[in-house]
Formats: sequence, structure tokens, C-alpha cells
Amino acid sequence: MGGDGLDERVFATVENIVDHGGDAWWLHLSQCRACGQHWLIAQEERIFDEHFLRRLSVDEARRISVNAEWPVEFLSYERVLRTGHALRVRPCVFLEQLSPSLVWAAEDLRKERPDISVEEIALLLGATATQAKRLLAAASSKQGSWWQRTRDRLGW
Repeated sequence: MGGDGLDERVFATVENIVDHGGDAWWLHLSQCRACGQHWLIAQEERIFDEHFLRRLSVDEARRISVNAEWPVEFLSYERVLRTGHALRVRPCVFLEQLSPSLVWAAEDLRKERPDISVEEIALLLGATATQAKRLLAAASSKQGSWWQRTRDRLGW
């Protein structure tokens, strides 16, 4: 939101009402304490480090809070990442090729949709196909990054 503190000011007025939880750890129903507006918020912190918001009607918010009926646009991690690309948000640049965030994101994408191609994963993560293959290999071997392996060895 521009780096001028606007995001802190906005989120200071937004109260979290319901977390989707489970496999959709990024998804929340929130409400503005100032105006009462309900928001569907996808908190994507691995690839884009952004929040994606959609206004909700009172009826939509009620369906989420009462019936656990969530709108579909942010319901899968792939949809959240596709939203970021559609909005022309640039993926973060990772200095570590096997960053845990990248490994977990690749793993989540493959878990959600087992037939997703390496090329699609690469596109969604802002990586090359070669890097996406390495990320999937690290995820399947639970090898992780150098930093993650070191933390595991030290018991952190």
C-alpha cells in the first residue's frame, strides 16, 4: 500500500472475524470497526507478501460466519497466486534458491492440484522450471534449504 504506513492504518481498523484455517491458512473474514464493511482477505506472505481484499455484502459475510460457505476466488493457494499475477504484482526475489517459503509454496500447489505442471508452478512462483523441479524435489525429500536443515540439526 505504498510503504507510507497506509497498510498499518487500514489494518488497525480491521478486525478479524473468522479464519478459514486448515488448508486455507491465508484466508480470513474481517470487518472494519470504523464503517462496518466486511472484507474477504487473502494474506499471501510467501511469494508476493501482499494482502488481497474483496468487499463482501452482509449476506456473503453471514454465509461465511454462520455456514462456513466461503467464496471461491481465494479458496485455493493457486487462485491467490493467480490473483497476484492478474494484478501485476511482482513476486519477491529470493536469494536462497531453496528458501523454505518457496519449497512450502511448491509443495502446497502440488498438494492442491497433483496434476499441476512444473511450468505452471514456476510461473506462479516467479521461478524457472528448473528451480521449480528443485523445489518439488526438496519438498518430497523433506530436504529443504541449507538454513532449514541447519535449524533442524540444531533443534530450533
